[in-house]
Amino acid sequence: MAFQLELRPTPPLALTPECLVHTGIARLFVTGMLVQGSGAPPEQFGFFVPTATPLPAADPEPRLLAEASLMTGIATSISGNFPFGVEHVHAAYLPDPRGGTDRWLYLSGAAHIGREIRIGYRVTVVTG
Repeated sequence: MAFQLELRPTPPLALTPECLVHTGIARLFVTGMLVQGSGAPPEQFGFFVPTATPLPAADPEPRLLAEASLMTGIATSISGNFPFGVEHVHAAYLPDPRGGTDRWLYLSGAAHIGREIRIGYRVTVVTG
């Protein structure tokens, strides 16, 4: 199943000079006809965190804590027999797909999407 991704980031929160938190909402939705089986595996999703700055290739990867949660009240599914939610959330710095030597913060996971879900995400970056 192909789905669309829409991001609404919030400004990063600097808790300390070494700790920066990136948050926002990711909307995953299906356009057109939806064909879903009750035993269907979750769909893989991922995106570059739009508020993150690049990490130079020579710098070590900071400690990362990735979190995502289903936002209540806005998940839609065809019926109560189909699962929805998020799992296997992970963050890492990946090479820039446009080229260059910098790496960019990427959040990925798996989701049971149904017609549409909204996920609140948070990635905590700790340097030093």
